[in-house]
Amino acid sequence: MRWKIKSFEFCEQQQTLINQQYKVRMEPMISDLLGYFCRHQNQIISKEQLLDDVWHGRYVSDNTVSKLITKLRKVLQDDARNPIFIVTVPKRGYRFVAEAEQVKETKVSVADKKVSSPKQSRHQPYLFFIPFCVIVFLVWFALQNKTVPSAIVSAKAVTSNKGSEYFPSFAADGVRLSYMNHDGEKFRLYVKNIYSGEQIEIDHGKDMGVGPGSWNKAGTKLVYLVGSQNSCQYFIREFNGLEMSAPSLIYTCNAGSVGAIKFTHDDNLLIFSEAPEQGKAYSLYSLELDSGKTQWLPQPDIYLGGNSQFDLHPTENKLLISSPDKQQWEGFYQLNLETRQLSLLFKLNAYICCGIWSHDGEHVVLMGEHPARDIVQYTLDGSDSRVVFTGSQNLHRPERHSNGHDYVFTAFKNDLDVEEYNMTNNTSKSILNDTFDERLAVLSPNTERIAYISLTSGNEELWLFDRNTSKKKKITQFKDGRHYVDLTWSPDQLKVAALTLNSIHLIDLKSGEARLLQLPEKEFRGISFKSPNVVAFSMKLDSSWQVVEYNIDDNAMTRLNPKWQSVQYDVVSDDWLWVDQDGHWYQGENANHLNMPKQHLPVFYGRQFNVKKSGEYIALYNWQLGKVEIYKNQTTKPLITLDSQIGHFSMKGNIVLTSQRSSKVNDSDIYQTYSVPLH
Repeated sequence: MRWKIKSFEFCEQQQTLINQQYKVRMEPMISDLLGYFCRHQNQIISKEQLLDDVWHGRYVSDNTVSKLITKLRKVLQDDARNPIFIVTVPKRGYRFVAEAEQVKETKVSVADKKVSSPKQSRHQPYLFFIPFCVIVFLVWFALQNKTVPSAIVSAKAVTSNKGSEYFPSFAADGVRLSYMNHDGEKFRLYVKNIYSGEQIEIDHGKDMGVGPGSWNKAGTKLVYLVGSQNSCQYFIREFNGLEMSAPSLIYTCNAGSVGAIKFTHDDNLLIFSEAPEQGKAYSLYSLELDSGKTQWLPQPDIYLGGNSQFDLHPTENKLLISSPDKQQWEGFYQLNLETRQLSLLFKLNAYICCGIWSHDGEHVVLMGEHPARDIVQYTLDGSDSRVVFTGSQNLHRPERHSNGHDYVFTAFKNDLDVEEYNMTNNTSKSILNDTFDERLAVLSPNTERIAYISLTSGNEELWLFDRNTSKKKKITQFKDGRHYVDLTWSPDQLKVAALTLNSIHLIDLKSGEARLLQLPEKEFRGISFKSPNVVAFSMKLDSSWQVVEYNIDDNAMTRLNPKWQSVQYDVVSDDWLWVDQDGHWYQGENANHLNMPKQHLPVFYGRQFNVKKSGEYIALYNWQLGKVEIYKNQTTKPLITLDSQIGHFSMKGNIVLTSQRSSKVNDSDIYQTYSVPLH
């Protein structure tokens, strides 16, 4: 059904809202909300009525309703202080005051249509599947305004391999797609003709991972990475259709540096990212093919993983660099490759990543905030944004399609489950396995409860699971899009500390209220409670990781001896783990030397502790094998190995919690938006 709402045309079937300034495809829940308002104009609608009539018993909280109302107002460009669409009636609900007139569908025979389009071919099958209401309206809209660009109306899968597909890159012909695939064994690089379905693999041997790849502007050359634990190389192959030349080695990078490389508008000059070794931060460099000369590029200061995310302007010699700052805000920078001038465009304090230039080169395009289901376009100063595509699955960083108006991206559905393993009787069972993510599961000190994060309500919320009754309880009612990276219990089991990108929240388990600790916006790692009122964590001070203790009663911070880069406290003092600046491990309240099962064990996996101790057991996450390995003290051979595709795990007493994807192979595909010309 279509509606005329002031200057807007709203199509429920396609979830689109269009006027002469823009077109947006709305989230399904926002579209449902607007459709309901159109049918109940000038009526006071309570939140309870919306929950019952719009979402029909699906779990949607009051806060989610408020958030959706805010999003709908933004789409309609409605000011809540002076509304012309949605009026808030205090303590009663909402009233949709704009007149919504149903647009009658006009039947048009095929013979009467005068739309100019190419004859049916395998190159444009989508023209015959566009729903009727969109075709009729877009033809009308095109006649009204000849200068409006193409409108993205949907997306279609262009890969369907078993496993996960990443890093799409279309050649200039718009037919050949380069992409990576991980089938559970290794990373592979393919080039596919998306119309015939024919594809070839770029293979460099059994033990070598290949990809990502990137085309030159003409679509005649592909540059790509080949790597293993002990090697890193970049190659170029020339292409004629799907026929390719032998590989030509152009650069040997540092082992463990799995970066990316791209052609500039000059085939002789490439840009690549490189780290000094595995686990270190990346920097950006240029490479001249004829001379083999590499040069460090001006770039933002390095924090976290450094500067590995970059994109070349579609027509100019400019890079767009996505890089976090000291406060963990994601910054978007422009580097002019000719003048070597670096300038900041804007920053976002959000769990967001990896901007690219828009097709016109006048905007920044990136995935939406967590959980990312949108492609969002920002002005170059970040002052204005609009959603250009919304899907039902989680999206990974978009890339420009070579056709000049569409985007390609990886789409996947996250569904993390929690497995419980009992080391006494060697039994395993799934305890949290809803159709939504259950993340960061942490055992309480007495092991009776589990704190974890769930996306059931649409936002990340803290939940508790009772191991005795198997009952679940939602603790928080958050209204924002905060993203958690670790959790830890207080010794008295009354609070949980939750680590986000640049802050720590203290959550009261009885009231559900969250208190933001008065800390600078920085990167924190490895949180634990020393006592019910003291939280410890690591932060960078004087260029090294050092331990800070925070008193939640008076907000006082105390730095421990700078020799320690990490301390992991526990209710059992014998299970305290200390790590000094040289990577040596110690245990207990007196920090006695501890022999570890492996040398050079990393202290952290991302922001979380990578090693945990419980009595006579030591557990660590082996990211290369995707397993949690459990050892007895003073041994070097694992007693137990548990599959864990996610690095986070919890161990207390004889119980171990690991995270698993619902599918052992994380299936994802590459999708391409498709647009309908409006002129």
